[in-house]
Amino acid sequence: MTDGDAGLRDSFGRIHTYLRLSVTEACNYRCRYCGPGVVHRGLSDDQLVFLCSLFRSMGIRALRITGGEPTVRPGLIPLIARLSSLGFERLALTTNGTSLVRDARALKEAGIQSVNVSLDAVDADLYASLTGGFPVRPVLEGIAAALSEGLAVKLNCVLLADTYRNQVRQLMAFARKLGIPLRFIELMPFGDGARWEGVSTATLVAFLGEEYGEEASPRGPKGSEPWGSGPAEYRRFGGVDVGFIGALTSCFCSQCQRLRLTNEGQLKTCLYHPDRLDIRQLLERGSPPEEICRRIEAFVLRKQLRHAFQTGPVEWPLSSVGG
Repeated sequence: MTDGDAGLRDSFGRIHTYLRLSVTEACNYRCRYCGPGVVHRGLSDDQLVFLCSLFRSMGIRALRITGGEPTVRPGLIPLIARLSSLGFERLALTTNGTSLVRDARALKEAGIQSVNVSLDAVDADLYASLTGGFPVRPVLEGIAAALSEGLAVKLNCVLLADTYRNQVRQLMAFARKLGIPLRFIELMPFGDGARWEGVSTATLVAFLGEEYGEEASPRGPKGSEPWGSGPAEYRRFGGVDVGFIGALTSCFCSQCQRLRLTNEGQLKTCLYHPDRLDIRQLLERGSPPEEICRRIEAFVLRKQLRHAFQTGPVEWPLSSVGG
């Protein structure tokens, strides 16, 4: 087994200390570029806690709860409290924000330190168009509730080519007003997302430079708040710290330290590659913890050097692999 907090190493020397844990494939939205997938039978709370304890023992230090929309999983708050007790250095949640008015305090008390809120527009009509008819106001109020509870908040936005200019202007104003980072994620060719045209990081940087001018960023080292340890590269425009996640045009695979555990118990080392380790099968046949850890270590060791998004769209929906 891996030694303590050393992390899980692959054959290229990358050390993995970050796990994205999908707790459901279900979502209460029907976003244009995501689309509903089949919802499979998920792991139980006990199974998730057990597996996360193994990952913690193998050097995983940061845990992010994802979906689907994680807050639609029944009993999420008690599950988070149990996961928090395992001693992860960072415990975070990615959400569409619809339940934050109700849940922000409980999430903080359960152990969540930060939330990334998916917010593709602040204009009510555009937001409804993008999400399948849902109102934006509860999400904006939820963001305010999370901030008032002392949670660190970042905004995640996926832009579509036909609407991005007004999207960006309005999101920049909103982020500047609240003093929180805004991150733009390139549209990835998963499921329904392959039908839409996204906006490249280069196009977006040029637009922001023309609109606002770039400023010197006072950011601290990667891994510190509010930046986190993810792949975003931050620059400052118009008084806003803007992160760019250019999965398609700015490959960051050489620095990837992430693993993904899907709702149905499949471990993935990359969003794109179809390789999976079926941990659920190991659990159901009663494999001892030592064997599960050995299988995980061997699987991570075989991780590919880089993704291959440029070869074409991916058949499975993003919701099935935890985003």
